[in-house]
Amino acid sequence: MVVRATPARPHAIDEVTRANARWYFTGLAASLVGNSAMSLVAGVWVKSLTGSSAQAGLAGACTYAGTLIAPLGGLIADRLPRRPLLLGLNLVAAATVALLLLVRSRAEIWVVFAVMAGYGLEATLMSPAEDALFAQMFTAEFRRRINGWRLTIQEAGRLASPLLGAGLFVLVGGGAVAALDAATFVAAALVITRLRVDEAGVAGHARAEPFGRALRAGVSHIRSTDGLRQLAVAATLVMALSGVGVAAQYSLVHAIGERPAFLGVLAALLGGGSVLAALSAGRLIERFGEPTLALVGLANFAAGNLFRATGWLSAAVLGSFVLGFALPYVFLATLSIAQRLTPHHLQGRVSAAVTLALFGPQAPMQALGSWLIAHAGYATVLGASAAMSLAIGGWLAVSR
Repeated sequence: MVVRATPARPHAIDEVTRANARWYFTGLAASLVGNSAMSLVAGVWVKSLTGSSAQAGLAGACTYAGTLIAPLGGLIADRLPRRPLLLGLNLVAAATVALLLLVRSRAEIWVVFAVMAGYGLEATLMSPAEDALFAQMFTAEFRRRINGWRLTIQEAGRLASPLLGAGLFVLVGGGAVAALDAATFVAAALVITRLRVDEAGVAGHARAEPFGRALRAGVSHIRSTDGLRQLAVAATLVMALSGVGVAAQYSLVHAIGERPAFLGVLAALLGGGSVLAALSAGRLIERFGEPTLALVGLANFAAGNLFRATGWLSAAVLGSFVLGFALPYVFLATLSIAQRLTPHHLQGRVSAAVTLALFGPQAPMQALGSWLIAHAGYATVLGASAAMSLAIGGWLAVSR
């Protein structure tokens, strides 16, 4: 946290840091409840009004389209004071989601698409500002401890909130979920007003740079920083591999003799592994460092895919749990080293560059996976993913 500490008040920083952490996690939990619920319900709502699965999928595509402006979002996060920026974006997001209350029939379906597109843009602008403020508020040591808690809340929210959203939709309709999501954005805005952060001098550096250079600064910093560069490349590659394997999971469920709904069981096991990974990552980073944690994650990715490739029910169950550790370990290792090796005035742009690299290729890689599964068996796809993960791990071990 950027606080002017003095020897006369040795406990002031700790007290402020703890208060900031409490408020931060309160706001994060509130936002995740609404966001996770709305992300599921938007597609369900469109499907119920139109009967079209394609249009339901389009609602999700509208949400993720905003990822393409991630570099601009990072630049804005570094050029403007982050706390007021987040406050304003949360209030705008609340007003945007509230427009869904206008949807009554198929005739207003365009409102859902427009709102979800705006929703995605606002999320893309908020994410680098939030990550930068997080790195700015807390010391490196404290961040290592609570990065895992942050991911734990996110994973738990992704498991529970969709059930809440689906239940509300069935009982009282999509408008209720929209109202809940709008309320969580307002709650997050109120929480932001309670954070105590000194942002003096942080945004001025980015404003002094030429626009083109400032926009590329996040990527340039990653490319020129040893340690960060290698982990970012490894994380990008394994995240792309995870996208290729999405379609294979449907064939996996069929191969083990279960109904498609059994995929929910495997997803729950994967989510359980992710929560445990998030809780343990901070201590592992403190003891072994970020590169080692990333290598463990890559090994888990390979092992989990190999177990699932066997086509045995027990191995698929175990593999799903093991696979749950993989991406959180790689992601948290990359996040931690990016926060540690990036100056405050670049935090937003580096965060945006990492987000774009890790999540931008998901749509085309999932499409590639759908094509591959039509021409090769799921075991081949999963086995090849495991082999490539080991190759990435070998490269990272040599280049670290």
